[in-house]
This record gives sequence, C-alpha cells and structure tokens, in this order.
Amino acid sequence: MNYTDDELARKLYGIASERMHAANRQMPCSEAVFSVLTAAKPDAVSYPAMAKLGNADFVEAAYLLLLGRPIDEPSRASWQAQFAQPEQEFRTTVLKTIIQSGEYQKHRIPLTGCPLSLSEDEPDQNLLISAQAMPERLVRIYQKMPRFLQKLAKKIAGKE
Repeated sequence: MNYTDDELARKLYGIASERMHAANRQMPCSEAVFSVLTAAKPDAVSYPAMAKLGNADFVEAAYLLLLGRPIDEPSRASWQAQFAQPEQEFRTTVLKTIIQSGEYQKHRIPLTGCPLSLSEDEPDQNLLISAQAMPERLVRIYQKMPRFLQKLAKKIAGKE
C-alpha cells in the first residue's frame, strides 16, 4: 500500500482514537487538526494549511501550533460564542489575540503565508518573524522521541 502523508496521518489518528476510546478517553484534537499538526514544520506554522479548517478546528490548531498547548476550557467557551462569525473575521481575531499574548511572545513561532492583516503597527508585516531555527522546546521534544518518530518528523518537515 502507498499512502500520502495526509492519509498516513489520518490512519494514525484512527488507531490512536480507537485506543483512547477503549480507555474511555477522548482524543485531544479532531482528525482535521491532527492532520494539520502532522504536516506542520517544526519551526514555522503555515496559514494555508490551517485555512482549510472550520472555525472550531482553526482555533484549536492555532493554540496547538502557535502556543504549543491545547486550548483550555475557558478559552474554548469564549471562542465558541464567536464560531458563527465569518471565517476571515474570526481568524483575524484569533490570530491577533494569540500573537499579542505574552505567552506567544515567549515562543514566537513564525506564521507563514498569512494573508490577514494582523499588525496595526506594520500592516505589511503580518508577524514578527525572528526565529528561523527550531525553537528550543521543540528540540527537547524531538530529542525525547523514539528514533522512528524522529524519522517521521524529519520526513514530514521535508528534511529527509
């Protein structure tokens, strides 16, 4: 069998989901978000990859990719009240909120290919892109991964 990276990610999600369900637990994200996460480069976030997600999945992916953590319940409830907004308006609000947060300023994962105007100070520059190397926390996570996952991460990132 030959799989595309996306098909492989979705198959892995299915296996993990079955195991989580058997343990009476839920997956921490949807299949669509998982697919975007597995396709993400370790040192940047691609807006076009996130653009195919609906508002609910978009906010979930934004938290995981830009802040490096799942969305907390109070934030989820707050954003849920805004899911009915038009996508562009909702996404601009989500991304502005995240990139202006102190939490994001500590990590500063670059967001690439974003057509939304996110910075009032410099409208031509959507985000400050200062770190082109892999963030330290991702290096630590990568180093703790089993060898086969390291290879998969390199392949997904286009480094192998």
